[in-house]
Amino acid sequence: MSSVVSRLLRSDTERGSMLVETAFLLVLIMLPVFYLVGTLGRLQAGAYAVSAASREAGRTFVASADDPSGHLAASAAATLVMEAHSFPSEDGELVVICESSPCLSPGSTVRVDMNLQVELPLVPDFVSGALPTAITLSSSHIAPVDEFRESP
Repeated sequence: MSSVVSRLLRSDTERGSMLVETAFLLVLIMLPVFYLVGTLGRLQAGAYAVSAASREAGRTFVASADDPSGHLAASAAATLVMEAHSFPSEDGELVVICESSPCLSPGSTVRVDMNLQVELPLVPDFVSGALPTAITLSSSHIAPVDEFRESP
């Protein structure tokens, strides 16, 4: 009978350790998973933003009356899209490449390239020399100029 009592007393000292170990392992596993999900979500938002910005800038450019107003309208459209996706417009770079001169010649095409620097969340500045702290995303869109539009 004393062996039964001693076994019961020994098991009382171990009581609750499984809960502590499980909680510790869950925290150890879940923190990197949450960081990974947040980082991938930010990168996906950047991919959507850069794709939509290049598409809208191209569409806006070819619908403009002339080249200078087209560049301004394309820049404004790209800025609106970037800000709608919670990215500052300073992080993006818009490049309009024309197939012909002037850009809006009937039947020509206009290529719009958009680049975006997406900063990785929670990466401190002091590791910038050893690890990348930003990822560059890019997108291109080719917009046709209407064949029946009036020549500029």
